[in-house]
Amino acid sequence: MRRIPARFAISAVLLVLGACHPAAPVAQPAADAPAAELDAARRAWASRGIRSYAYTMEISCFCIHRGRYNVEVRDGQLASVRDAQTGAPSPESRVEWILTVDQLFERMGQAVRLGTRVRAVYDARLGYPSEAEIGLLADDSGTLFRIEGLRPL
Repeated sequence: MRRIPARFAISAVLLVLGACHPAAPVAQPAADAPAAELDAARRAWASRGIRSYAYTMEISCFCIHRGRYNVEVRDGQLASVRDAQTGAPSPESRVEWILTVDQLFERMGQAVRLGTRVRAVYDARLGYPSEAEIGLLADDSGTLFRIEGLRPL
């Protein structure tokens, strides 16, 4: 029978013990932090009472509806969606993916309730999400929405 050198035996034991030892705890944000932040931003947006507005929305994803769109919302409803590059009206198949600010808040809230990752940056003045990533864009399972130049009409 062949003997294993002591240095290999010790290394093997340390490797096994290291694998069994729990990692040091990592500080995690409270589970409801994204929901609380989302609710506060939604209240800030709602308090402004803006129901008619225009903005440019950029959608980034591994999907067919990615692109930049000039959007007009009247009385809380989509009124116009145009390709930001050409100015041409967007086809209906793309328009169904364009969201009003209220719809984006709702989509984000649904994702949070389902445990889907949501990362957002909110406009400091009006509270709307100027950037919202739902899911994880880096692994092709998410969508990034950017709202630029929002102005009340």
